Amino acid sequence: MTQTSDRPSGIDPELEPDTLDDQDYGVPWALEDHHREWQSTLRGFCEREVAPGAAERSIAGVFDADLARAAGRLGAYGLLADERYGGGGADLRTLCLTAEELARVDSSLSVTVHVQAISIALLAHLAAGREDLLAEVLPGACTGETFVSFGLTEPTGGSDAGNIATTARRDGGDWVISGSKQFITNSGTPFSRYVILFAATGDAAPGANGRSRRPVSAFLVPLDAPGVTVGAPYAKLGWRSSDTHPLFFDEVRVPGSALLGEEGRGYREALGFLTWARFPIAAMSTGLALGCLDDTRRFVADRTSFGTPLGGHQGVAFQVADIAALAATARVMTYDGAWKYDHGRPIAKEAATAKLVASEAANKAAYLATEVAGGYGFMQDTAVTRHYQDARILTIGEGTSEVQRMLIARGLGLPL
Repeated sequence: MTQTSDRPSGIDPELEPDTLDDQDYGVPWALEDHHREWQSTLRGFCEREVAPGAAERSIAGVFDADLARAAGRLGAYGLLADERYGGGGADLRTLCLTAEELARVDSSLSVTVHVQAISIALLAHLAAGREDLLAEVLPGACTGETFVSFGLTEPTGGSDAGNIATTARRDGGDWVISGSKQFITNSGTPFSRYVILFAATGDAAPGANGRSRRPVSAFLVPLDAPGVTVGAPYAKLGWRSSDTHPLFFDEVRVPGSALLGEEGRGYREALGFLTWARFPIAAMSTGLALGCLDDTRRFVADRTSFGTPLGGHQGVAFQVADIAALAATARVMTYDGAWKYDHGRPIAKEAATAKLVASEAANKAAYLATEVAGGYGFMQDTAVTRHYQDARILTIGEGTSEVQRMLIARGLGLPL
């Protein structure tokens, strides 16, 4: 019952668009020739290596190391890294296209690439000027031989990401870290080597709304350090073939050089730097919505109901049209913001808006796609079922929809 990637047989070829970008609700003002070339490369990679077996990987809930290596050979992980470390020196739109094309067929691989790419970028930012550390870690990270995970979320933190219970205390020239993190992507793969860990350091000081908070610092912690335990993998609703574990730190001793950036400013630096990371999540949402559109068009083209092609029923056709409109809206919002970032313009409002709009659109598109598919939309080996499962996290990860609304409202001057 797995839906394939063939052209819908009931679509008039004369009505088909001429280019990839036109077919996907083109944003010609946002993409240049090199972006379209990369998009074409990605689409071929997805057709050859990602789409086959996507359903089986999701049902089994297993991380595919060979597929992860293939993404490394493609150059997907190091897109944002400097070329002197083996990176691509690319812009944010390139990373967004990568997240979009991968999520169109396999959101699990898309989030694997996304987390590695933003972790590489964050490490390069926090360790700026430390050429010895960057030269040691980044080349392997860019190829995917070394995975670096992002360790912020805690069991009691939720949307209050600054509520950090993990602590790091000085002991001579070292730091000693204790605590736990949860929902950490790429932390238990054969390639997982480090986590960028956020821990409370120093004395508490008054924070927002009068709450006392300890300053938070960032550390690069080897996952094989004594006292680090990688917990069992989670049994997840979606992103089932990505790698996700809890991490536990029991008096983990690291040298003073493990501190990244200035003590007490790690959380603030990370949040300020990674505002742009909402755009690849918006792109992932766009890709998922486009995947729903692809699969739904194939489904309605291949079936008849009451003697009429399924897509010829107005009620069904309107649902397909709604999916198309949702995907188009998500794509325009995503690349508008990514273009602005790449051209040095402020994007705080755009990042929150794109993430909110695109993730909500992806969930609506997945709902409609499974509705049109009927019983097939309830079967694990059907593409739209996988999209439906994967869509749910998109309004939660990288800041919930409620957090995005709060940020937008604050940007409007409302006293939240």
